[in-house]
Amino acid sequence: MNPDGLRLRDRCGDPATRFGFVMSRRIGDSLVSMVVVENLRRAGRSVVVWSDHLHALRRWFPGIDIRPMPASVDRVRIWREHDVLLHFRPADVCEETRGVLDTVLVLDDLPEHRGPLTNMVSVHVEVCRTVFGIEDATRDTGLRRPDPTDADPDPARIVIHPTAGDPSRAWIPDRFIEVARRLQDRGWHPEFVTHPSERDATSWIEDAGCTRFAAGELDQLAARLATSAGFFGSDSGVAHLASCIGLPFVTLYVRRKVAIRWRPGWSEGEPIRPVWPLVFKPLKERFWAHAIPVSAAIAACDRVFGPTPESLRSRSRRSSR
Repeated sequence: MNPDGLRLRDRCGDPATRFGFVMSRRIGDSLVSMVVVENLRRAGRSVVVWSDHLHALRRWFPGIDIRPMPASVDRVRIWREHDVLLHFRPADVCEETRGVLDTVLVLDDLPEHRGPLTNMVSVHVEVCRTVFGIEDATRDTGLRRPDPTDADPDPARIVIHPTAGDPSRAWIPDRFIEVARRLQDRGWHPEFVTHPSERDATSWIEDAGCTRFAAGELDQLAARLATSAGFFGSDSGVAHLASCIGLPFVTLYVRRKVAIRWRPGWSEGEPIRPVWPLVFKPLKERFWAHAIPVSAAIAACDRVFGPTPESLRSRSRRSSR
């Protein structure tokens, strides 16, 4: 860690320090980072979140100051109002931020991020303890379901998200369709969810006679997730949002280390990865999707959701007593 980073780290424990958090353009990274924000808020610290994604979800984060990213010409002036300007990754530091580099602290540069392989939510909880001095740090992001969230609740709906920001992390379309059909045979109501801009590239959903929900806004997507029973799909920001809302999940991963580090960190679920012993990374990257059979995916769904919608409802009733 460079000397400026050490100096800023020392300031993080000061109750008077004013924090700004410039969030990643990735939804999953932003939600994981909200663990830090919520812990700072609970500790009575001053923190402002800068994020277009999270500003769209601001009603889901009551009590947290979330603002849209300022115009480029205003950023240096606005960000000078913060004593420490937090970022998750070096790639999140935009060009304008270089005018306030003496205030920039990148969490991924901290030694805590180089520690034993563990889930990223747990890493940020540890950062809250060791860097910000919050001894009773929590995994909570501050997300709360608005009421009402959606006019169409369905306790048997399993949301299936087949796309990913990196196309190489998307599973095989025919296998998604087969999972949807087998879930339907068990009494579930599978529903694919995509962004409207992805409709043409995923026309195979309607071609197979499956249902799609096209969510153009994150608030709309969150409301749909909040009134569903579970999530199945790609390693993506949508998976993290589903878990943050509280849905049980089954997610697909290329490699074991990625599954450990980046599995959603708030609800019960299961990350699944190739069952074939693909030893070399290039082989994993190329063949991982073929190495996760439908049978393994359905077995995980049965373990996480239960074999029928009633089994999940019964389990929920028992856990609420």
